[in-house]
Amino acid sequence: MGVNFHNIWALIAGALLIAGVLFAALKLRDKPDKDESLKAANTARLKALPLYRRRLIEARILRFLTYAGVIAALAAAVLLTARPYKRETLKDTVNRRDIFLCIDLSSSNYEGVKDLVQAFRETVSGLNGDRIGISLFNTSSVQYVPMTEDYDFALQRLDALEGYLNAQEAFMTEFAQKYDSVYDIPQSERSRYEELNRILASFDAGITAGYELKGTSAIGEGLASCLFSFPELAAEERTRIILFVTDNKPELLGDPLVTLKEAAEMCAYNKVVVFGIDPAVGLNMAESEASISEMKEAAELTGGKFYEPGTELTAKDILTDIQSSKIMTTKTATSTMDTDTPQLFFYVLAAGFAVILLTTIYLILRRGIRRGKLSRKLTALIMLLAMGAGIAGVGIRPMYLSPSADIKTNNLDVAFVVDSTISMWAEDHSGGPRIEGVKKDIQTIMNSLPGSCFCLIRFDDGADIMTPFTQDISAISDILDQLSMPSYATAQGSSLNTAHDAIGAMMESAARKKGHRKTIVFLFSDGETTDGSSLMSFRDLNDLVDNGAVLGYGTEEGGRMNYPGRGYIRNVSDGSVALSRLDEANLHKIANDLGIPYINETRDMGASLLTRLHSIRLMSRDTAFANGDRDGYAETYHFFSGFVALLLLAWLFLTIYRGGVA
Repeated sequence: MGVNFHNIWALIAGALLIAGVLFAALKLRDKPDKDESLKAANTARLKALPLYRRRLIEARILRFLTYAGVIAALAAAVLLTARPYKRETLKDTVNRRDIFLCIDLSSSNYEGVKDLVQAFRETVSGLNGDRIGISLFNTSSVQYVPMTEDYDFALQRLDALEGYLNAQEAFMTEFAQKYDSVYDIPQSERSRYEELNRILASFDAGITAGYELKGTSAIGEGLASCLFSFPELAAEERTRIILFVTDNKPELLGDPLVTLKEAAEMCAYNKVVVFGIDPAVGLNMAESEASISEMKEAAELTGGKFYEPGTELTAKDILTDIQSSKIMTTKTATSTMDTDTPQLFFYVLAAGFAVILLTTIYLILRRGIRRGKLSRKLTALIMLLAMGAGIAGVGIRPMYLSPSADIKTNNLDVAFVVDSTISMWAEDHSGGPRIEGVKKDIQTIMNSLPGSCFCLIRFDDGADIMTPFTQDISAISDILDQLSMPSYATAQGSSLNTAHDAIGAMMESAARKKGHRKTIVFLFSDGETTDGSSLMSFRDLNDLVDNGAVLGYGTEEGGRMNYPGRGYIRNVSDGSVALSRLDEANLHKIANDLGIPYINETRDMGASLLTRLHSIRLMSRDTAFANGDRDGYAETYHFFSGFVALLLLAWLFLTIYRGGVA
């Protein structure tokens, strides 16, 4: 990973001082006057004497050692003053399972799935340390709950799913089974029909995409999509389980892209165990022997189990089967920590000082203690004692308890709310797309708040919680890397209002956590609204937010948006290149509503963000201190090394200027 430095200014200042001292010493040092000096004849015989040669070699070796010791010690002292550190990704070793509920939401399933939701709720509540995710499918698949250890969030989503299933049941009994056509529905029941349609549309928009051409109930594709929703599927070996809920009744208009058997083989290859659950209520649904046999074969192919139709499943049954699976030890990236690494440079400093000390003592003893100026010997003694004391201070590394020390901010829940509308790809942020600035700033925040729980919310036409609160920062980084521009063909205009409910859901989830935790929100956007809506108030979320910032990207002059494969987006009206412009008024309003500052990141380039992060760390530290946490000490060794560096500069000057200190 290499070595980084906290105090880069120390390297610059050190280089300038060394150059200045060398220049001054060489310019001012005494030089013999060749015209006035006495010249000795016939020195060749003298120089040929063994004693002369020995003394000359000895002097050259001592001079070389003296300069080598001073230069090595001085370089090490300057580097220590700059505070060398290495950045490490911390990984927690854990024993846990990753579990996906993969649920077929086709209309033939709703009744049985609704009965299973309560068992799933109790299953989630009974987990301890395992991660849970929920994948829904019909014609297409959606990741309803990304893999998370935030059980409260998963339970919230199961509640919403239960509401959808209730609406589906009501729709079937009140309308689908009573009327042949929408035109047959009486006016008195129209409002109820529209209400149910709105509830169903919130789910169906994702899971029935393309059903006109494809049909419904893509069973194999649903399982395969869920499989590849596991984070780090190929990178890490973990205990992975899919609870696969379907009646295995495909109603496709053509051949499936992936059959159930092929999807099961994929699961087996990736060591993912599948528990197949047929949600049929009772045996009176005329279940096909073939579909049951296929489901059983698929589950057993992965080393899992198949629950026959009509099985009375309880949470206890499901948990027992989950816990029977072998559990693997895994490592999860939770944070990055900056650790000071002065050891190597300290050894170089100590070695250089030892050379200086030994050569000085040798020269004094060789010349004789009584010979030479006493003041020079006292100067050398005082400087050596002072250097020794300073080096001892570096080696001891005294620290003091400091609220601003770098510590793990593990009492923070940090929500990243990212505007992913097309305008965020406008190229007016440091010469590149705004979204790249967002990604860089998110990495900066995660590095600055190690140990925190992070979640990622993106919004454009709608809002999606990409990752609920987690300490697995690699999951956040992976999703950011995959973030791409929305489809220009289906974009419906942008509005900041879509972020409101998603922020509220995650803030309420964070508020339910036990312990003295603080909730932080960072909203990243250009503030542009193009769907004609008025900005709603975010003030109702104010009490749920403890700190954070609204960060703006872009310029008022605007930036062009390069759509992949089509070039720069153009205005439909006149064909000119479209420009997206920063709207700071909207961003200021949201910041004021949430009670957090607004920062123009394109203009500020991170300076104010770093100040804000410092205040958040202070808040985390103060909260921890108030609750008995006394961890977090500040380093002081660099002050001692700076003192030693100044003494070494003086030693170097005197050595060059007058040929030696003593």
